[in-house]
Amino acid sequence: MKTKLWLTGTMVLALGGIGCSDAPEAKEVSEITASRSTEMIRAASTSARVMSEMSSLESMGSAAAILQKTFGAVPLMGSPSTPCTDPKGCDSTPIVNPVPIDPTAADAQAALVEKYLKERIFIEANVEATEGDSTIFRIQGDDLCTTGERPADPDCVQAVDKLELRIRATRTDNDGLDLGFQFGAKRDEPVVLSFGKKTMAVAVDLGETKDTVQFLIPEAATALPRVMVGRVELRLTENGAQDVTFSTGILDAIRIEIDGERGGTHSFSTAKATPLSELRMDANAKRLSFELNLGTTEYKGPYGGTSSLSSQQLVYSLSGLSFEFSAEEGQNDFVIAHVGLGEAQSYMSLNGTKIITADLNALSGRHFDLNLSQGADGLPLVRVLPEFDLAAKFFMSPLKADPTAEVPSFYEDESYRVRLSGGGSPSIRPVDANTATGFPGGLQVVSGELTLQGKNASVTVPAGKCLVGKEAAAQGSHPLLGHFEARNCQ
Repeated sequence: MKTKLWLTGTMVLALGGIGCSDAPEAKEVSEITASRSTEMIRAASTSARVMSEMSSLESMGSAAAILQKTFGAVPLMGSPSTPCTDPKGCDSTPIVNPVPIDPTAADAQAALVEKYLKERIFIEANVEATEGDSTIFRIQGDDLCTTGERPADPDCVQAVDKLELRIRATRTDNDGLDLGFQFGAKRDEPVVLSFGKKTMAVAVDLGETKDTVQFLIPEAATALPRVMVGRVELRLTENGAQDVTFSTGILDAIRIEIDGERGGTHSFSTAKATPLSELRMDANAKRLSFELNLGTTEYKGPYGGTSSLSSQQLVYSLSGLSFEFSAEEGQNDFVIAHVGLGEAQSYMSLNGTKIITADLNALSGRHFDLNLSQGADGLPLVRVLPEFDLAAKFFMSPLKADPTAEVPSFYEDESYRVRLSGGGSPSIRPVDANTATGFPGGLQVVSGELTLQGKNASVTVPAGKCLVGKEAAAQGSHPLLGHFEARNCQ
């Protein structure tokens, strides 16, 4: 009898669970997405506004500009660099800030997002089904193409309806919510938008993205990569009041393979990196920091062209790239820390033979710190710790089999080493040109020693002397290093 009662109770509980669902309701989804989206918009705007007013960033930019100008006067390929002749300047295009720093604009953007989410997207009328712990919203063009204040544009409606767009809403741990954007009859889900208590993120699955593009534009299927895998993420985190972090990540290693028109496969890959980059803006402390950690990244493909090298495989392999820096209000002394090119040698190879190799600080941890400060004369002083030691080898003579390749003699079979070391914390600074004495301007070694070394030639610059570039190398001198010399800084 006890056994029968136990079985009966169990069946009642099981049957009672049928039809129950932990799927979120439309109102809950709209409240979570609207409130957390608007919070993030306002937090990011406030932090960006304070950061844009920091004088230390202007100081760092000015120092970097002076350094760039100074290094530009020292030839690296055997001939002086071309000076800027544009009266408007030759600076690169400024980066556009995607975050509105005007509080009125930020509030307007937040209000628009809230209106869409609460009144147009996550409403009961758009609920198509519940599947387990998920609610499925079917989104039409009439929902997306207007705020409701005016008729929707017919072309926009047609374009959105073609997507067959659905949004999967699923609760996650710690009061979080995932929104999966699904497309087409197969409901491929290339994008997932995640909301946490103080964070939101967009993750993109490259494989699902490929399937979605094939559905939306069938005629483009043949132009898509044969292999397209990996996941990437963009995240915004609110660390505290007026303190946010933008980060990117490679959640799963990326691999893309494309079949060439003339045969052979072109492939690109980069390792998992979480995070790949982080930009933190702390408006309270008036502090900004940035960090980059790129893993091993490679390109492989046929050499191309019509020469005998055309079918040989060319590989570019970067072992990594990393650095980090921070800046605070009133700061004039900056450190760019942990600068490195990965934990192994970077190289370029042809048919399995390395023709260019690069090793940074191979004997001193493969990283260095760079300190940028301002001297009494207003010019920047650059220190490195423990040293800067770049060794590069060139064996590019095989490329001469390609008649279109121009291989300088000093890259056919040569090894170079650029090393700034000694003096505890070796340092250099730019020195302006002096028309009265004919000094062309250059880099002064303040402490330590700077050495440029080849197989059969070298230039050594001791403390107190300057490295300068020469228009023409002396007869019989090294074709590259002959364009450099050490001399007095006046």
